[in-house]
Amino acid sequence: MGDKKILKLVIAAMFASLVCVATMVIKIPTPTNGYVNLGDCIVLLSGWLLGPVYGVAAAAIGSMLADLFAGYPVYAAATFVIKGAVALIAWLIFGRKSRGAVLAVVSAVCAEAFMAFAYFVFEWLLMGQGISAAAGIPANLVQGLIGAVLALILLKLFTGSKALSEFFETFKKKN
Repeated sequence: MGDKKILKLVIAAMFASLVCVATMVIKIPTPTNGYVNLGDCIVLLSGWLLGPVYGVAAAAIGSMLADLFAGYPVYAAATFVIKGAVALIAWLIFGRKSRGAVLAVVSAVCAEAFMAFAYFVFEWLLMGQGISAAAGIPANLVQGLIGAVLALILLKLFTGSKALSEFFETFKKKN
């Protein structure tokens, strides 16, 4: 395994750890047995900065571990899929080459709207909560909004730094 691949794995593992910690540090319970947290900030950054492979893996694994560690194992598999998809949607819209602020905002809004919808569907259909699962939508949207705003601020800081910007460009290159 080449040095660049090892570096990418280490950075992805660090992002997974950040997602897990950011998810667990502030937990505000919601009516649907979930909780509002700051993990979405790092989930979005994972997608934007690390791309579709490492970013999705970091977002999915870190979020799933947070559910397991926080005592929400019933959500772990769904969270793995949903948060991985959030990072992927963010990356797909933000793009490989076009890194404008408007695309970052659009990608965050679309990804977080998906997150709120996906948890609603999971709780409604698979958890058997019926339409009462809609009670969690506002909390998930607030979580998504807070995460998006923080992620956009951090993205601006990261891309404003030449060294960090060049570093994250390595995730777009093969090897």
